[in-house]
Amino acid sequence: MREIDRISPEVLCAFEQKGFSVQDSIAYALSDVDAQGVRTDCSLLLTADGIAVMSGTTTLRAAGKTITGKGERAYREIAYAFYPLDEIENLRVEEQVSTLRLVAKKGDQYTLLCGGSFTVKDSLVTLCRLFDALKGGRPLPEENQADSKYCPRCGRRYADVDRKICPHCMDKAALIKKMWFFLSRYKFSVAAILLTLTLSSALSILAPYLSSGFYFDQVLSEDGAFYGQLLLVIGLIVVTRLLNTFVSIGNGIVTARVSNNLVCDLRKVIFSSIERLSVSFFSGRQTGGLMSQVDNDSEAIYWLFCDGLPYYIINIVQIVAVLVLMTVINPVLTLLSVITIPPALFVYVRLFHHSRKLHAKRWTKRRIMTGVLADSLSGVRVVKAFAKEKQEVDRFSRVNRERMLADREASIYNATAFPLASLLMRMSLFLAWGFGGWFVAHGMMGLSYGILLTFIAYIGIMTSPLFTLADMTFQFSNCLNSIQRMAEIMDAIPDVPEPVDPVPLSECKGSVRFDDVSFSYVKNRTVIDHMSFEVPAGGKIGIVGHTGAGKSTIANLILRLYDAEEGSVSIDGINVRRLPFADLRKNIAIVSQETYLFYGSIFENIRYARPDATYEEVIAAAKTAGAHDFIVKLDNGYDTMIGFGYRDLSGGERQRVSIARALLHDPKILILDEATSAMDTETEMKIQKALDKLSKGRTTITIAHRLSTLRGSDELYVIEDGKICERGTHEQLLAKEGVYHRLYTLQAEALKNIVLED
Repeated sequence: MREIDRISPEVLCAFEQKGFSVQDSIAYALSDVDAQGVRTDCSLLLTADGIAVMSGTTTLRAAGKTITGKGERAYREIAYAFYPLDEIENLRVEEQVSTLRLVAKKGDQYTLLCGGSFTVKDSLVTLCRLFDALKGGRPLPEENQADSKYCPRCGRRYADVDRKICPHCMDKAALIKKMWFFLSRYKFSVAAILLTLTLSSALSILAPYLSSGFYFDQVLSEDGAFYGQLLLVIGLIVVTRLLNTFVSIGNGIVTARVSNNLVCDLRKVIFSSIERLSVSFFSGRQTGGLMSQVDNDSEAIYWLFCDGLPYYIINIVQIVAVLVLMTVINPVLTLLSVITIPPALFVYVRLFHHSRKLHAKRWTKRRIMTGVLADSLSGVRVVKAFAKEKQEVDRFSRVNRERMLADREASIYNATAFPLASLLMRMSLFLAWGFGGWFVAHGMMGLSYGILLTFIAYIGIMTSPLFTLADMTFQFSNCLNSIQRMAEIMDAIPDVPEPVDPVPLSECKGSVRFDDVSFSYVKNRTVIDHMSFEVPAGGKIGIVGHTGAGKSTIANLILRLYDAEEGSVSIDGINVRRLPFADLRKNIAIVSQETYLFYGSIFENIRYARPDATYEEVIAAAKTAGAHDFIVKLDNGYDTMIGFGYRDLSGGERQRVSIARALLHDPKILILDEATSAMDTETEMKIQKALDKLSKGRTTITIAHRLSTLRGSDELYVIEDGKICERGTHEQLLAKEGVYHRLYTLQAEALKNIVLED
C-alpha cells in the first residue's frame, strides 16, 4: 500500500475491522474535514474495489462503545461510507475560496466524499491521480521516495516537505557547528572570554580554601603552620577577591566589545539569507514572523555563543575540578554526598526536552501575534474604512491570549519542575552536613572542622553551576530553536537560482520571446497555458484580459521573479534562466499597479533605481512622468519625507513617482502593469504622451484594463484562461467582434453613462 499520509495503528485496526486488507490496498490519504463539514480526521482508503471513507478521532482509551485500537490509544468512529469503483466515473478536487472538496462523479451527479483545507490538497490530488490510473487500467505512477512527507527515523511529518528536515532528529551539535564558522572572526574575543571565565573559576575555587580549611586549620589552630598570622590570610583573601573582580571586569569589557558587533553581523546574515530567496518564499510567510527572526533570533544566537556556551563549558570544568578536590580531601564523604546528583541530572535532562517543546510553542505563538499586529497596522486604512476595529481587537485578543497561555504554560512548568528537581540536588549538601558532622564529632577519617567547612563550600561551588545549568535549559531551548530557524533560512535553496554558467547580456537590444510557456503558482492550477508570442526589439505590444487571466504573470516571468514550468522565456534569443540577475534586471524596468515607496525623501525614492543619478537627471525623470509639478508644490519639494509618520502621497502621486523611478532606470525593456490605473483621464493623457516619446527605441509591454491606453501599440494580445485567444491591432480586433470587441464595447458604454451622469 502507498501511504500518501502516515496511517496510525488505530486507523489501521479500524479499517481491518471493516474487512479491508490494508496492506493489499492501493493507497491511503488523510483529510481534515469530513463530508458533513466537521473538522476531524477523515481517512480515505483506495482499494481495487472502491474507496472507503471513514472519519473519526483518536483518543486515550476510555469506557465507551465503537472504540478500536491497541494499547493506550483508541479510535472512535464518527461516520463511514464505501463507494464502489464501478459506480465512480471520475474523482476530482474542487477548490473553493478557503477550502476544497473531494467529489466523485456518479452518472450525472457529484457526490461529496470529504472536505479539506489547502494543507491536504497535495494528498487528495495524489489520490485522484492514482484513482485515474486505476480506473483507466494504466500502471500506477511510480512512488518517489523523495516525495515522502514523513521523517523515516521518527515518523514525524516534516515542517517543510520540500526541505526534508526533521526538527526532532536534527543533529543539534551539527547545528552549533554550522554557526561556529560564522564566529571565526571573533575567535580571539571568544577565547578571551573563555580565559577570563577560567581564571574567575580558579579564583572562586581558591577562595573557599583560604577562608575555610586553611583559615581554621593553619591560622586559628595552635598546631597550624601560620598560627596567629591573621593579616596574612586576610590579605590573601582580599587579593584573591580583587583579582576575581578585575578578571570579571575584563570579561565584561571583552563581552561588551564583541556583543554589539556580533548581533549586528547576525542580523545582517539572516536578512541577507532572506533577501536572496525567491518571491515565492515570501508569499507563504507573514512579515511579522520574518521580522521576529531577524531581530529576536540574532539576540538568542548571540547569547548562546558569548554567554551560554562559555559559561556552560566553564561550569562543567569547574564541577569536574571541584569533584576531584573533594575526592582528594575525603573520597568516602564525596561518594556519600554526590549520590543524589546522578538521578537529579537525569531528571534535568528529561525536563530539558519538554521545556524545549514548550519554548518552541511560545515562539510560534509570539510569531503569530507579531504577524497579526503587522497585518492590522499595515492595513489600518482598510480597517477604518470597513469599521472593523472591534473585529481586529478581537482577532488580536485571541492570538494575544494564545501567546499568554503558551507563556504561562512554559513559565509554570519552569517554576515548578526545576525547583523540585533542584531540591533533589540539594540533598547532597544535607548529606555532607550529616555524615561530615558525624565524622568530625567522632574523630573519624581524620576529618577536621576546617576541612569539613572547605568540603561544604566546595559542594556549594559544585551544585551552584548545576543550578545555573538548570536555569539555562529554557534559554538553550530558545537558542537551539533560533539556530534551527536560521539554518533553515541559510540552507534554503531559491526557487529561482542564479545561473551556474551565466551568459552575460553585454548589449541588450530588447527582443522578448515566449516559446510554449506554461506556469502555475499552485500545482494543478495553470495560470499560463502553452503561450507563445514574440516582441521585436523596440516593439510595442499591449496585453489585455479579464482579472486573473494571467497578464501580470507574463511580467513576472520576463523579470524572472518566477521560472516557467514548461517552455522558455528569452531576451535577445537567450533564455532568461541563463542570464545573470544583474544583467537581466538592469535592462528591465516595471511600473506595477501595486506601487511601493520606501521611507525617505521623494528624491531618494526616485534615485533608488540609479543611486549615481544627478539631481538634474532625477528632475528630468520626474518631469517626464508628470510628477514634477506636484512635487515642487510641497513644502520641502524633492526633499519631502514620505512614509512612517511623514507625508503620505495620494495613489496617483505615488504612481507618478514610481514611473519616474522606472524612467530613471533607463531600461531597454519597459513593462507597464496598470501603470496609469490610479490617475485621472487628464493626467493619464499627459503621461501617455511622455511614455510614447520614451518608448521610442525601447521594447514596451503595456498591461492595462483601460483599452484607450493600448491604441498606440503595434499589436495587442487578448489573454483568457492563460492563453492568447486574440491578437492584432486595435482596428483588427474590433473588426473580429470577439472578446476584445466585447470588452471595448462595455468600457465605451460605461464612459457614456459617466458622461450622462455628469
